[in-house]
Amino acid sequence: MTADFRALDVSYEVQKSFANKFFTNKSVAKGLIDNNSASLLDHLYKLIKIYTKNKKEAEKVVRNIIKISVKIGMLERSEKFNTDEQAKLTRIRLNLRTIMMTIISFYQVDHTYDRNFIITHLSELKNQLQNLVKPYLTDKSLGRIDNIIEFFSEPDFLDSLYSPNKRNSETVTQMGVIVDNLNKCIEIGVL
Repeated sequence: MTADFRALDVSYEVQKSFANKFFTNKSVAKGLIDNNSASLLDHLYKLIKIYTKNKKEAEKVVRNIIKISVKIGMLERSEKFNTDEQAKLTRIRLNLRTIMMTIISFYQVDHTYDRNFIITHLSELKNQLQNLVKPYLTDKSLGRIDNIIEFFSEPDFLDSLYSPNKRNSETVTQMGVIVDNLNKCIEIGVL
C-alpha cells in the first residue's frame, strides 16, 4: 500500500472482492462506506499510526474495520439476516453508538475518562459481532474482529487518548478531528 492510505479506496476494493465471491447481484456492494465514514477511518488510521509508530499495523486495523463493516453491510443489504439477526444488528448499532458517544464525551469533558467502561462495552461489542456473523463469515473474519477489539481495548492506547499525563499534542489534535467526524456521522445518522 502506498503512503496515501485512503479508507474509501480500501472500501471499494473490499466491496468488489466480497461481492464477486458471495453475491450474484453486484449492486449490493455499492456505496457501503460514505465520505464521512471514510474521512473518519482515514483520521483513525492517522491516530493509530501516531500511537503505534507503525504504518502496517495502522493499515491492518483500519482495513479490518472496513472489511468487517462492508461484509456486514452487504449481508444486510442482500437480506441474508433473519428477523432475530436483524434485532442483533440493531443492538450492535446501539452499543457502537454508546461507545462513540462515550469517546466524544471523554474527549470533551475533562476528568470523565473511565477505561473500564470502554473496555467492557468493546468486549460486549466483540461478542455481539461474532455471534451475528459466525454463520456467514470465516474464522479469518472472526479473527479480524478480535484484532480490532483487542487493539482498541489496549489500556495504554486508551490512556494515550485521555490521560492528561500520557497524551501528546499530535494525539490531541488527531482526536479532535476524529471527534468532529464522529459528531458529523452521528448527526447525519451514519452512527
